Amino acid sequence: MKKFAALFILAIALSASIGFGTSEAAAWPSARTTLVWHSAAGSGGDIMLRSLAKFIESKTNFPVIVENVTGASGANGWNYVARSKPDGRTVLGVSSTFIASPLQNNIPVNYTNFDPVARLFIDPICIYVGGNSTYKTLGEFFEDAKKRPGELTLTGGTAGNVEFVAARGLLREVGVDVPIVPFEGGSEGVVAVIGGHVTAGVGEYAEMASSVEGGKVRVLAVFNKISNLDVPTIEELGYKTKVEKFRGIVVPKSTPQEIRDAMFKVLKEAMENPDFKTYYTNNNMIPAFADGNEFYKMMERQNEEVKASLGGSL
Repeated sequence: MKKFAALFILAIALSASIGFGTSEAAAWPSARTTLVWHSAAGSGGDIMLRSLAKFIESKTNFPVIVENVTGASGANGWNYVARSKPDGRTVLGVSSTFIASPLQNNIPVNYTNFDPVARLFIDPICIYVGGNSTYKTLGEFFEDAKKRPGELTLTGGTAGNVEFVAARGLLREVGVDVPIVPFEGGSEGVVAVIGGHVTAGVGEYAEMASSVEGGKVRVLAVFNKISNLDVPTIEELGYKTKVEKFRGIVVPKSTPQEIRDAMFKVLKEAMENPDFKTYYTNNNMIPAFADGNEFYKMMERQNEEVKASLGGSL
């Protein structure tokens, strides 16, 4: 009888232990968490992660920090997270640069080295100049570029990002020679354009929104329609080059499914949070929430599209 009672107590203890472990695994975050971005503070992805971190902290009371791991065309940040423990405490924010840069720069780490959690947005991409620029339209910029090959310059933020792919495709389509100047982040590119160090730029609207409102930046065209901005799209101007820049969240490979499910739930709640909504509405982000499976399929498609845009030689 005593032996049976002891076994019964042990069974209860094991059951409680297993239940506790599952509960802990299903809670995210359950400790201090780091959201990693591959380029400098102030870039569009950095701004997104900082806004997201505020929501997560307010919901869970666990500290959530954003860490900028820059350099090597994104590889430093991606390797840092890929090698992290798959416990939900180190999370990677990604954009389409996550697809484009490995292909352009022969970086061995790419989207296949991670488990996708969710796609959040499509990020509008703009071609812009400084507020004092003489160019009022994209056509004027291209006309001058044809007259002065190699003299005008364009910045696309981090080397190898999808903006570079779009810019190169558009320049090829128009037939002009405009060197592209890389920076550690899109926000640094905006500063360079405003300062007159670079003629024009291509980048995320979020990186220049306040400068546009302040008259320091003039948007000449957009790849994705922005509802409250009276600017033509690349398609409306008659060009065929396209770009659709996603934003999403991935984690190290082999992160337990229950942690990814819990993370997905928090991210879905964030999309409905009034403060987070204010952030993405003010920055003209296009909500495009999708689960990990759909997000992975999108990355596969974009990987093939970028390969094709680079000549299919990779």
